[in-house]
Amino acid sequence: MTTSPTSTASTTPADRRIRVDSPEGPVTVSVDAIEQRIAAGLRPVVDGGTIDSAEITKVITALVDDAKALLPVGEARYKDRGGRVTMGLDSLRRRLAYHRPDPRLYPLNAALCAADLARSCRTLLQLVTEPVDAHRVVLTTW
Repeated sequence: MTTSPTSTASTTPADRRIRVDSPEGPVTVSVDAIEQRIAAGLRPVVDGGTIDSAEITKVITALVDDAKALLPVGEARYKDRGGRVTMGLDSLRRRLAYHRPDPRLYPLNAALCAADLARSCRTLLQLVTEPVDAHRVVLTTW
């Protein structure tokens, strides 16, 4: 009796991709991939446990790239609406330019930085994927 391997495409759920308008044109965003990186950034750090500096570096780099890709879209959608949304987007843009802690020297600080970036990406992803609400108030720390 022979068996054929099961296709991985049939067992893996479809990757959720959305198309959003950015100032440079339409952008395709992989929501599932960004959510996985957000979950990795929010993974709890157990007291006394070791933190893999290479993994934290990958997570931080990916979250910064995600934020940089989503930020222009969020700014375009909420431009001139004022209030807390645009202030938060401005703050996030400035924070992306900050120097981040070295995970080899300061692993716990780097893990906290990853968690902060993950929360910002989660909020930004919600702003980009949900319908525009002119009266939206974002209750989060950017």
